[in-house]
Amino acid sequence: MSSPTTKIFPVDAVMSTVTGILVSEAGIGCIYEVLNWMTGESVYTHQIPRISREAAPVLIALYPDMQSAIDEASQVNGDNWREWLATWRARYGDEIAVPVMNIAQHERIDPMSELVEMVSPERIVTIGVDKP
Repeated sequence: MSSPTTKIFPVDAVMSTVTGILVSEAGIGCIYEVLNWMTGESVYTHQIPRISREAAPVLIALYPDMQSAIDEASQVNGDNWREWLATWRARYGDEIAVPVMNIAQHERIDPMSELVEMVSPERIVTIGVDKP
């Protein structure tokens, strides 16, 4: 059996992605990077929760003990996030190999269609740019 295509990411980016708790000093951009890699798409902000839920079982399949990190995330707050990040670094190291998701693991949904499902269409403003 061949191994999935993977890319190395900082542990704080991966933990932020799967736990839903931002524990990266790099900010939310790291979550976009992980999910963009895993999906092969350019992920929009409103898609992050859904795609992160899709990504978690994929990563847990490679790292079964990662479920405990997800469970522990409910204890993370603004005062102790650095301690939790140190715990997770001790478990996984500074970096984690992240696989690309396949079609069975990730549902591709047009970002604008998905947004319309989430909010009233009259609340969406689309801005077009005329090309010179």
